[in-house]
Amino acid sequence: MAKRLRRLSRLARKEEARSFRQALFFGILSVILLLLLIFLGIPALIRMAIFLGEIRTSSVPIKTEDTLPPAPPSLTPLPHATNKDKVNLRGFAEPGSTVEIFLNNISERKLVVESDGSFIASEVVLTSGRNEITAEATDNAGNRSQKSGKIIIFYDTTPPELTISEPADRSSFSGRQNQIKIIGKTEEDSTITVNDHFVILKSEGNFEFVFTLSDGENLIKIVATDQAGNKTEKEIRVNYAP
Repeated sequence: MAKRLRRLSRLARKEEARSFRQALFFGILSVILLLLLIFLGIPALIRMAIFLGEIRTSSVPIKTEDTLPPAPPSLTPLPHATNKDKVNLRGFAEPGSTVEIFLNNISERKLVVESDGSFIASEVVLTSGRNEITAEATDNAGNRSQKSGKIIIFYDTTPPELTISEPADRSSFSGRQNQIKIIGKTEEDSTITVNDHFVILKSEGNFEFVFTLSDGENLIKIVATDQAGNKTEKEIRVNYAP
């Protein structure tokens, strides 16, 4: 009986020791975890908060000021000369931008470019003689492009000069003279037709054309047309008898 009591006493002391060791272990672990939280956990949380803030900031679009000017407008070529006092000017520029048209360095009008990049300035009024047309584009941020290439067009309503030196009007030919030369002169860069046949101009506007006569009266119509479309017409009549 005494041995059994001593044995139970030893078991009780061992159980108390084991419980004490467990309590001590968990106490030390709690202290370590607390220290880790204080010295490592909080800075880690701070670093995490900063990191998340940076991610949020990077996801927000950054507003930047637009300082890039648009490309200069591209103007569709016009005829070198015209006898019309108005022209329609077409071209391309940055969609949505505002194009300003200049005529002889004076602002003529402003217009908004279509979504496809095209624009048209209808009935631009020309001045007599030489006209220089340019354009500039301004985007929605106020950036202004360089000037476009120049278009030069002459407004001319004066018909070209035309002289016929041979043959004389009302001349008569006979026999083997059934072919004659039409000789004359007009302005350089003009075109000449004789009874709707084109004639090649020589230097300084001179021209010659061999014309075959028919029996009786022959009507010969000579037309000079300059680059602006102005025309000068002359008619001569000659007679031919075989």
